[in-house]
Amino acid sequence: MVERRFSRDAGNLTHRAYTLQPTRPLAFRVTVWVLVCALSAAGGAALVVAWHAQRPGTPADQCNAAPVDEGSQQTELARTRLALAQESATRAAVQKTADGAAADVARLSAELQFLRGQSKAKPPAQMGAPRR
Repeated sequence: MVERRFSRDAGNLTHRAYTLQPTRPLAFRVTVWVLVCALSAAGGAALVVAWHAQRPGTPADQCNAAPVDEGSQQTELARTRLALAQESATRAAVQKTADGAAADVARLSAELQFLRGQSKAKPPAQMGAPRR
């Protein structure tokens, strides 16, 4: 069976008020965090230096845009405008051809309807009579 002494100790332990206490002093914990942050920063800096060392041909400073010659820029702009004008003219010609083709289709469709209507309207007596 259970001994009475252990049950009394358990009863005393359950009725006490407990508070959490840090296992290490505050100064030690702050020192550890500062050390961890410093080591992390040093490790990151070492990785950046190693990464730049792997790419020796590239400059470390910022890239600057190459100067552009104004004459060549104007020439390129004029060539682009000419290409745009040619494309617009080509599109207009294609649209004109498409409009003409649509008008021809509408005219031929109307003629076809007229001719179909004429063939249905013929009297049956004319169809059966032989021609001489």
